[in-house]
Amino acid sequence: MKEKLTVGYLTAKNPKDKRSWSGTHFKMYESLMKEVDEVYLIAPIKHNLMIKSMLLINTVINQLFFFKRYDRSHSLILSKFYASQIKKKLENKKIDVIFAPVAATEIAYLESSIPICYLSDSSFGQLNNYYDYFSNISDFSFTEGDLIEKYAIKKAVTHVYSSTWAAEYVINNYKVDKSSVFTVKFGANLDFIPQRANLNKEFNSTINFLFLGVDWERKGGAIVVETFRILTNKGYDITLTICGCIPNLLTNDDKIKIVPFLDKNKGEECDVLVNILHNTHLLFVPTRADCTPIVFCEANAFGIPVITTDTGGVTSIIENGINGFTLPLTATPADYVAIIQSLLDDRGQLSTLSLNARKKFENELNWDIWGRKMREILRLTKYSSKKSENT
Repeated sequence: MKEKLTVGYLTAKNPKDKRSWSGTHFKMYESLMKEVDEVYLIAPIKHNLMIKSMLLINTVINQLFFFKRYDRSHSLILSKFYASQIKKKLENKKIDVIFAPVAATEIAYLESSIPICYLSDSSFGQLNNYYDYFSNISDFSFTEGDLIEKYAIKKAVTHVYSSTWAAEYVINNYKVDKSSVFTVKFGANLDFIPQRANLNKEFNSTINFLFLGVDWERKGGAIVVETFRILTNKGYDITLTICGCIPNLLTNDDKIKIVPFLDKNKGEECDVLVNILHNTHLLFVPTRADCTPIVFCEANAFGIPVITTDTGGVTSIIENGINGFTLPLTATPADYVAIIQSLLDDRGQLSTLSLNARKKFENELNWDIWGRKMREILRLTKYSSKKSENT
């Protein structure tokens, strides 16, 4: 039975657009629709000409005078604009709780008596200098962004994060009460999920590797290719599919196939991706930086073990020896060769990892489970005595 809750889904983005946040907004919206009485969209929020101009001016000033980046998405000007627009959208609306995914800027200056549940896969301070595009930010921009994060966290009654890495950071660095912090794992952003009985993965012949990612450098593409070449030189019967980008490999290796970016929202391209996943035995993405790589959840749905890096929130999805392996950020191609070679020499272990990956998807990494857990957290948010603090 659905929880008698009316939830306001708050974001400046459009949750109905499957391209928004790589489809995560859509999956969250879809899951909540199944679990609560009503989901009211407080979204999207469009920027007017004045806001666009002011953000551009700040960007230019920071670049010209400080030679630094200005993070427009964490701007005080934008946050106050959002607050005014959201206040209008909330007028005369009977909403029990506001759900604000990755919406720190949207809620930081929001004045409302409605209790807020804030969700994210990280926090501003944690991302600073972690991703390249969060590097070289001006002191002024950092101060704004960090202040927005602090205000957003203070406004929220409950705080939900997709990994232990993200949750522990806000507890330790933003001094959030542990009792208000929850960790709920994300699911696979795919419309088609195969039945376990239809996976039919065979591990007794050619083993197909897959590198799946748009950012070749950040996802560790060079390590993948070097590792693959070492293994092929050792005589292993393997292939590599690179999907999502077109790197300049300068190679004619017929065992390496390159597939450009595939849009999961387009039927034919989604079918190509599903076919690739069906025929993949090992996902190899030694990422340099990631919060919650959804592609790892998708790999688990297809019973694909993952070889990756112990960075960010990765270990909340991939457990060593269970559904894959996470190596240190300092690991070399030789280190990856060693772990993968042990799997190629023991196909039984590879098969077990595959079965475990699918079980982990069914038990943890899917949006139905996310929705059920969020229903309880939203109910808790509604009835929390802390909601009076936000008035």
